[in-house]
Amino acid sequence: MPISFGEGSGGGGGAYIRVNMPQNRWSFNSDGNSQEIDMSRGMMIDIKNVRFGWLLIDVGRRDWQPWPSPHQQLQKPSDEYKQGFEVDCWLPDGSQATFSNNSFGTGQFIAKLYNQAEAAAEFAQGMVPVVQVTSSTPVQVGKGTSYDLGFTIAKWMPKPSDAVAPATAPATAPSEIPGMNREPAPAAAGNDFGF
Repeated sequence: MPISFGEGSGGGGGAYIRVNMPQNRWSFNSDGNSQEIDMSRGMMIDIKNVRFGWLLIDVGRRDWQPWPSPHQQLQKPSDEYKQGFEVDCWLPDGSQATFSNNSFGTGQFIAKLYNQAEAAAEFAQGMVPVVQVTSSTPVQVGKGTSYDLGFTIAKWMPKPSDAVAPATAPATAPSEIPGMNREPAPAAAGNDFGF
């Protein structure tokens, strides 16, 4: 069943994904460290299990109020909250993080990704898409500007188990991580998904 992400009305702690939409720059953040994500390699997004709810993001504040399902909204806690989402992601090195946001542009991206992925046979088989975000185009929304994120589903992979994905990112710079920058990666103990 297709989903939609409405404008106005319609994870704290741990590792998380952040996006700068005007520059199409994605980063993995954990324990106060941030490293850029190579979107030419992409990341796995467990879009089948995306969660929706009311999300408040402000300076020093974040409050997530999940809905029972995408089609069962709870009462909006206050006007400070916007419709938001939360979804699990994995990087090529096996690092796991949450991508959560309440902006119109990222909500539209999640809705388009879900609707495209749902039409694929792999979706019903429980596979997870490896998504490459290829562009960020400014679009007029009301009196403001948002961004249309272009993407490609590069391939589908089995959902990683919790035992495989480490809780934090490697402490090395991205250029030093095996497999980043398209260098051949040595055989790892199950932590490199190889995409």
